[in-house]
Amino acid sequence: MQKVIFTDIDGTLLDSRSPDMDKVKELVDMTLQNGIHLIFCSSKTEQEQNKIKSQIYLHEPYIVENGAAIIIPVNYFKKTKLPNSRISQENYIIETGGSAIKIRSFLKKIRENYDIDFKGVSDLSVSELSNITKLSQDYARRMMDRKYSETVVQIDNKKFAEFARIIEKEGLRIIPGNQYFDITLGNDKGTAVKIMIDAFRKEFTNNVIFFAIGDSKNDESMLSLVDFPMLVQKLDGSWEDLKFDKLNMINGVGPRGWEIALELILKYPNTP
Repeated sequence: MQKVIFTDIDGTLLDSRSPDMDKVKELVDMTLQNGIHLIFCSSKTEQEQNKIKSQIYLHEPYIVENGAAIIIPVNYFKKTKLPNSRISQENYIIETGGSAIKIRSFLKKIRENYDIDFKGVSDLSVSELSNITKLSQDYARRMMDRKYSETVVQIDNKKFAEFARIIEKEGLRIIPGNQYFDITLGNDKGTAVKIMIDAFRKEFTNNVIFFAIGDSKNDESMLSLVDFPMLVQKLDGSWEDLKFDKLNMINGVGPRGWEIALELILKYPNTP
């Protein structure tokens, strides 16, 4: 039985306040050494995830910008064809999201036609984004390199409900994250996870079981699709208010919760 884990990054595998890459590498090494496939599924961009993957020597497929694109090494699947894909730099790319340029055009119209003050990453300089997020300029630069979405980092909270109504009316989608929120043209994490589940089932003739680990609302569509979904605690010790069958609440915050989740996965099918 093949095991596949889909995982969020910030607040789940990675402590977003004080990232400990040595601990992340330890967890990833343990996962891979046990023959488990580990698929990042995050709101982070391709460049952000590539940086993390290079630090921990992870060479698995990954899902970027809340399911907007899947990036799969060309030799990863031996038997399974990947329709609707293109090849770029030794990877298959499957795009399910719309263009960031189109999204930003919509947002520009909202700014021109409504009295709503907000700022996305494309409205800021690297140094401004670095100051807002408290991240290094190198990290901020990778965060800005969005191809399929726009991350809104500042908005007048009193105007958020109006903003959300307009976004929905325009056919866009708001995906909340830990600190900020993303605007997409309809995709979410589940959009891409479903494609990957189908590919793994074809590759291993259905002899595969799927796990997912997340911590927030934008993980719901991912968690709802797998056999064994797990939700780690947020910084304050609470769990995101998600309600669907078979959701496993993990008693651990962020990476500690992820470690506990991995222990359950390693024991499966003897997990209680």
